[in-house]
Amino acid sequence: MQLNKLFNHSAILLGVVLMLSSCQKESTAVDYTANEYEELSKSLNLPGELHNYIVDVPEHINAAAFFPIAPIQLNKANHTATLGRVLFYDELLSRNGTVSCGSCHVQTAGFAHNEALSKGFDGENGTRNSLALGTTAMGLTTSYGGSTEGEALAGFSWDDSVRSMEEQTQAAIENPSEMGMTMEAIVDRVKSIAYYDILFRKAFGENEINEENLLKAITQFVNAISSNESRFDEGMNQTLNVNEDFANYTASENLGKSLYNTNCASCHGAKHDFTVKAVANNGLDQVYTDQGKGAKTGNSSDMAIFKVPFLRNIGLSGPYMHDGRFASLEEVVDFYSENVKEHLNLSPELRESNGQVKKMNFTEVQKTALVAYMETLTDQEMIKDEKFSIPFGE
Repeated sequence: MQLNKLFNHSAILLGVVLMLSSCQKESTAVDYTANEYEELSKSLNLPGELHNYIVDVPEHINAAAFFPIAPIQLNKANHTATLGRVLFYDELLSRNGTVSCGSCHVQTAGFAHNEALSKGFDGENGTRNSLALGTTAMGLTTSYGGSTEGEALAGFSWDDSVRSMEEQTQAAIENPSEMGMTMEAIVDRVKSIAYYDILFRKAFGENEINEENLLKAITQFVNAISSNESRFDEGMNQTLNVNEDFANYTASENLGKSLYNTNCASCHGAKHDFTVKAVANNGLDQVYTDQGKGAKTGNSSDMAIFKVPFLRNIGLSGPYMHDGRFASLEEVVDFYSENVKEHLNLSPELRESNGQVKKMNFTEVQKTALVAYMETLTDQEMIKDEKFSIPFGE
């Protein structure tokens, strides 16, 4: 009798908890109908109220000087980026359902991959290291800046052959060593999945599941992955002068910043908003197996030329270089200090005035300072922000 009474009380309590939980979940779904949110929740961990994916540009960067800021429909942009987030992490977009964009661009690694070469859907290694995403303060992965025709200052691949994030996404989807799908096949697969019917409708309207919108959505999400809350940004916002010592830095970090500005910023940029050079040869080898841009163009002046990467979150995104040959930042600094090799296309920034290969010959103290400075470029908020995280699973 007592046992039955206890069971009844427990059952009632459980029912109340479940009812409250259900009401709470439904009440938060302000951007979806109750039925839509119920369907989405069968497969996805999405908030009922949309995350804000509009980039908050740091005070120290004059964004309008680099690209036009067009009026934007906030809710549509956030719905589009939400769709893009799901697509970015959905392994069903690969041939055998084993990898996604997020497999090679991992949030905790600054949206890079902590392996020299990432594996595709069939377990085969790729040919180059995965470039980090979220490496600008403004999420600039579309064709902004520099050209009267709106062409990007730099490409989105190591060989500088891809000129937009849409093109880069399509290349990864169709690459037989990466996701191994065709765009037509991927659209057909997406059309058969219930949660995509809702997400595409919210972002683009009725009957708008197509190749163009799929690529637009992923781009909208990736464009929102901006890195602007590092200790570097904090220091810049306080001084607005990259050449001054930062009050929030240690003496070693300020020394590293000074050394970087003197020796590295001529290519990578001092403010970490845009790289100064789009592509360069940095003297990794005298003879290259991978000819980089030259393999695409066939021009002798392009041989062994590769993209100059942004350095935000560089402390998270190793291993380094186009082939992932350096496991640590210490190895990278050692290389530039003493081991740059002669090459016909070596960047002028890596030559002395007499034409000889530059030897920076940093001391151990200076090497430690350079690494310490580069670690201040890490955005700890970006790498744990829920809106950029995997929306599948428990």
